[in-house]
Amino acid sequence: MNNNKPHVSIIILNWNGWEDTLECLESLYATNYENYNIIVVDNGSKDDSIEKIKEYCRGNFEIESPFFKYNPHNKPINLIELNKDDIYKTELSSQINTKFSNLYLLKNDKNYGFADGNNIGINFALNNLPTDYLMLLNNDTVVDKNLIVPLLKTAESDPRIGMVGPKIYSYDRPSEIQSVGFSIKWSLGEIVSIGHTEKDEGQYDKVNNVDCVSGCLMLIKKEVIQKMGKFLDHEYFLYYEDMDSCVRTRKLGYEICVVPDSRIWHKTSSTSKKVAQTAGYYTSRNIFIFMKKYSQKNQYYLFIMYYFIYKLWYSIGLNTVYYRDLKAFIPILRGTKDGLAWKK
Repeated sequence: MNNNKPHVSIIILNWNGWEDTLECLESLYATNYENYNIIVVDNGSKDDSIEKIKEYCRGNFEIESPFFKYNPHNKPINLIELNKDDIYKTELSSQINTKFSNLYLLKNDKNYGFADGNNIGINFALNNLPTDYLMLLNNDTVVDKNLIVPLLKTAESDPRIGMVGPKIYSYDRPSEIQSVGFSIKWSLGEIVSIGHTEKDEGQYDKVNNVDCVSGCLMLIKKEVIQKMGKFLDHEYFLYYEDMDSCVRTRKLGYEICVVPDSRIWHKTSSTSKKVAQTAGYYTSRNIFIFMKKYSQKNQYYLFIMYYFIYKLWYSIGLNTVYYRDLKAFIPILRGTKDGLAWKK
């Protein structure tokens, strides 16, 4: 491990999704960068995620993927297990075996949501590891072997760059772009994914300054998080917390960039499919929280008009007709009601 290179703490949140998590881990361990540690935060899973992760680390679970061949030679992985309450008081140095890669497994007692689940991993990294950068990575992704180097090269090139993200492709359609960052249309309350569903023909091959990068993968400078305090706002629980963090990063004076030489493939809404009606509630509620926190008064009024004339009915129609979930309108309406009632 070359300590002259920046240290990256990679945080992966797992909730009843060990199959995705293990595929993601195997792709990470094939990357061509060495100075990193992986922190898997298990958010109170009720399946056998913990045992499956242990089995994988022992080298007893062979991962199959269309994106790589399983490597039995980098196992076993040195697994260090911690409970949420242990992360501030446990002396880790005695547990670290430098002959093997270290994977830290933080076991939460319940589901703290995307925001606080990741915040627990961030706090652990800042308090216990020689962290220079923190990477939040969705467990339902597969990463390219050249993932980290281009991200760090761009982030290190300018002190004004506080956060970077990769080019994201669809897992099922590997040449189709899912996102190369986001732009915010404040008067509509729309966060538009740049390049979404486009075939990659080199049209996004330059580093680009954007409003936001996807929470699928965010690489953040340590100083940015230290200035913010808590990086992800737990008020959201699920959805929009990554966009909120991007807005706060830019308000601190930092730029956010997408680095096209860094690539990942993302499975579309693996977690959301497990909790579809929960997703309907939080997406409806959280757009109001986001807009109330950051939009100007005239932008918010225009958003309200757009929401009730078009967006609300589109969401209800999409879920009840296209996805054939006849009860989907209930959490959407409840989320709208709670969003309207939310106060700063």
